[in-house]
Amino acid sequence: MKQIVLKNKAEVLPLLRTLPPVCRKLLALSVSSLTPAMNNACFNKHFDQLDAELAAQGFNYLRIEKYFGDEWFCPSRSTAIAVPFWLADERLKTIERKLVGYVEGETEDEFMKLLRHEAGHCVDHAYRLSRRNDWRRVFGNPDKKYDPDSVSTTPGHPNFVENLSGGYAQTHPEEDFAETFAVWLASNNKTKEKSRGWLQVYANRPTALKKLLFVDKLMREICSSKPKPIVNEKIYNARRMRRSLESYYRQRLLAAKVGLN
Repeated sequence: MKQIVLKNKAEVLPLLRTLPPVCRKLLALSVSSLTPAMNNACFNKHFDQLDAELAAQGFNYLRIEKYFGDEWFCPSRSTAIAVPFWLADERLKTIERKLVGYVEGETEDEFMKLLRHEAGHCVDHAYRLSRRNDWRRVFGNPDKKYDPDSVSTTPGHPNFVENLSGGYAQTHPEEDFAETFAVWLASNNKTKEKSRGWLQVYANRPTALKKLLFVDKLMREICSSKPKPIVNEKIYNARRMRRSLESYYRQRLLAAKVGLN
């Protein structure tokens, strides 16, 4: 993919004109009107799978909410996961693919990897894990400045696990934990034989293995306890976004590097 930076509005318009007619018709509509209710979403089986995986590990009191946002994220200090609204419609995925270059979470495997990653943030927030000294000794200072676009990562780095592509665990201590949690959760919810997978995969990567062993011990310590109540503020809720789809993409494309086909 060619990496470019769109510097002005005039550069965005030609991109929008490359969309198929059926997609261009959506640009004038509000994001909220294009976003279905989450309980009518086609992702319920994935949400059920995540809930089952957590329950299988003893998280009987943790409740994770899901809603449509403008991208994948877990709001700070919340136990909610925002799923991008553009995953809810094939036409929206076409627009995302054409304008951005890829559709994050389009496959079932990647969708679950992202869910588990965001669930790791939820667990951190629910149980205040990153405030613990033992957590900080393993993952680092969570108050470190967070700017993932400025971090140079090395895929396959021996000190980190690999859940999402691109060495995302290296961008910040909290992302390192979320990625480690995701690998731990995915492995431990398979058969006993397969649950030893991360022990085998990371046997020759002692620092990454140390993090997994720490997470394994920590989760067994906290899973049966009730987290402190959290009122989730669902920021960037797509169901409340009155701006047009065109406005959404204009701002997004002007704000970041965009990969084009």
